[in-house]
Amino acid sequence: MKILNVFMGAMVVVLLSAPLMYADKYTSKEHKMIVSGTSTLHDWEAPASTLTAKGDITFQNATLQAINSLNVTCTAKSIKSAKGESMDEKIYEALKADDNPNITYVLSKVNSITKSGDEWIIETTGTLTIGGTAKPVELSVKAKVEADGDIVFTGKKTIKLTGFNLERPSAMLGMIKCGDDITLTFSLTMKKS
Repeated sequence: MKILNVFMGAMVVVLLSAPLMYADKYTSKEHKMIVSGTSTLHDWEAPASTLTAKGDITFQNATLQAINSLNVTCTAKSIKSAKGESMDEKIYEALKADDNPNITYVLSKVNSITKSGDEWIIETTGTLTIGGTAKPVELSVKAKVEADGDIVFTGKKTIKLTGFNLERPSAMLGMIKCGDDITLTFSLTMKKS
C-alpha cells in the first residue's frame, strides 16, 4: 500500500509540473480576401465576401505548437469586381463556378512554425481546389494571437490559372485578356468555437 501511495504521489507531481498543452477547435470570425490580377487593359482586383474556416490548433504555455487541421472554403460567386457584373461573369466562367461553387484549401502538413517578434511564420503544404482541379501548394502564413485569444492569419499566394486547367478570362473577342497569374491575398481571423 505504501508503494502505491508513493507511486500515486509521484504521478500527481508529474502531472502538475507538465507544461500546459491543449488543442482547441477554431472557426472563422471575420476575413478579408482579395483576388487580383492583370489584363491587357488594366490591373484588377475582386474581394470575396463569403469565406469560412475551421481548424484544430494546439497551444502550449501560450506558444503556437501545431495546426492539426485547417479547412478554408470560399464561395466562388462571392468574388465581386469593382468593374461590374460583366467582369464578375467572366470571373465565374473562368472559375467554372456553376459546376464548382467553392474554392477550398485543406491543410496537409505544417512544415515549420517559427516565432518572429509577436507573430509566428508558418510554412505549410496543402491542397487548393479551384474550378474542380485540386493541386498541392506551398503556403507561407503569418499568425498573430490577439489579446482576446483570436488568431489572425495573413498571407498571399500567386497561382497560375492554367495550372488549375482554367482558361484566362477575355473580352472583346479576345482583344482584352486576363493574365495567367492570379494573386490571392487574405487576412483570416479565427476564434475558439
